[in-house]
Amino acid sequence: MSISSTITVFWAHWSRRFDEGMAQMPGLGAWFRPNWDIIIVNRDGQYGLVDDNGELRPLGKEQLQSLAKHKRICLRLGEGLGQQRTITLPLAARHDPTATIALSMKQYFPFPEEDTAFAVHGSGKNDGANQCHFPVSFARRSIIEDILHHAAAVGIVPKVVDALGDDPRDPVNADLVSGEKAGGGKSAAKLVLGFCVVLITIAVSINIWSSLTLEPTASALIDQRRPDGTDQAMLQKQAKTQAPSVLNIWQATTRALPDDAYAEYMIYEKGRLRLAGKAKDAAMLVNAIESQKIFRETSFAAASLKEEDGKESFDLTTMVHNEVRP
Repeated sequence: MSISSTITVFWAHWSRRFDEGMAQMPGLGAWFRPNWDIIIVNRDGQYGLVDDNGELRPLGKEQLQSLAKHKRICLRLGEGLGQQRTITLPLAARHDPTATIALSMKQYFPFPEEDTAFAVHGSGKNDGANQCHFPVSFARRSIIEDILHHAAAVGIVPKVVDALGDDPRDPVNADLVSGEKAGGGKSAAKLVLGFCVVLITIAVSINIWSSLTLEPTASALIDQRRPDGTDQAMLQKQAKTQAPSVLNIWQATTRALPDDAYAEYMIYEKGRLRLAGKAKDAAMLVNAIESQKIFRETSFAAASLKEEDGKESFDLTTMVHNEVRP
């Protein structure tokens, strides 16, 4: 048996048992049970209804005509027309008892196979010994055909035909004509399945919506609230924006140096410029460098010495900024 067939059989068996359990619940179960008008017919062709006391009350012609207008009628075969019995099957047959019984009809029914109609009631009861007990209705097909023909003559068109058991008020749950479960009623299993499908659909929709809408918005908010010091890329970008160009540094330096001074080397690293060379007055050179708008915090890195040519050597450092000082 394929996986799909196994799942289908399991679902059919589970849903049948679940529906039966829900239908038997007090109060709520009535909503899942179909309302049947059960008409009992005896071997004399007489029709009757069972009253609240469990007694069979004959039906007159006018009552039959009134019932004929109802849509959900079960014609229950009385004694001598059909009967019920309990058939014990192996536990392995619980998923499809009808097929198992059909393979051994001679063993269970006294009629010829071609003239035997039967239907299984419910999903059976497990006795704990690897066996299941199934109530089964059965009757002759020829008798059922005669009964239906006679009922049609008086205006009765039943949707279901079953056989009388121990209690004439037993619920309708099997059909001898089709050999299957009687239709009607609301399926609790299908309602549960539909509810689960709706929940899954809502969950998937919310997940997709959050992925497309909420996550980008949340990411944008997080980026806005993130401290600048924690974003290395932002710091690098900011430093690059604030850093002056080499040309600007060179132009500012040459403007600051007087005509009697010259630089022997310049080193620019990490926002700091180091300048070394000779000038006639090294002390005045500090003020000249500081007067340029891109230089700040200018100071000597080494002592100034007067050379033989009369000029003073200088070695100073200054901070370089791209922003204009106030």
